[in-house]
Amino acid sequence: MMRISIRHFYFTFLLLLTGLSGTAVGQTTDFGLWNDVEISKKFNNGMTLSFVEEFRLRNELRTVDKFQSDLDLSYKINNFLNAGISYTLINYYHPGNKSHDYLNYWETRHRFNINAEGEYNLGRFKFSLRERFQTTYRVLDSLSTADINPKLLLRSKLSVTYNIPKIPVEPFAFCEFFQVLNGPMKSQIEEYRFSAGLKYKISKKMSLKTSYLYSDEFDDEEGQRANVVTFGLSYKL
Repeated sequence: MMRISIRHFYFTFLLLLTGLSGTAVGQTTDFGLWNDVEISKKFNNGMTLSFVEEFRLRNELRTVDKFQSDLDLSYKINNFLNAGISYTLINYYHPGNKSHDYLNYWETRHRFNINAEGEYNLGRFKFSLRERFQTTYRVLDSLSTADINPKLLLRSKLSVTYNIPKIPVEPFAFCEFFQVLNGPMKSQIEEYRFSAGLKYKISKKMSLKTSYLYSDEFDDEEGQRANVVTFGLSYKL
């Protein structure tokens, strides 16, 4: 019975994704695909080093959005609190601007993050709150219409996961808000995301994750609404 229930839940989730993506097309909301592969190594001193390679599609899956490589170092302070720093190299495919000669081009960005995350277990539920300070420098900013470079953001992410007994499937959901710290209007919300999905533990070292994500971004140059399907593969050394 349990296997049937999990299978039914999974197919219901896929039908929900299909329905949302179809609605997105009717409402001129974009549909995208985000894929990533993560390799991590946990050390005995509480440190964890991870590398993530991510590839995204936008424009109803017809256009490459970006490639990005992330190197993250985190430290488990105690059972409830983690802290970390990371660097991300981003190659964004820019649609360009008619005000200059570069109609389409690749734009390089350097991103640095500092974050702290608190966790709290309540039965089989695990709640977490992550606060991340993020700064992004755009190398080819002179070709774009961006008003802020580098941009400073505070990203607040609230997550919840549920542990199903004797089943290697873990449902999860989160909401995240992006707050611009150095914009013309202080503390303005630039983007928000909502997501729900499933994490499947293939083995002790490998897991697969898939989810639906809704994003609404208000950036003057790149802002858009999008329904996104995500896939992620994680491997622990």
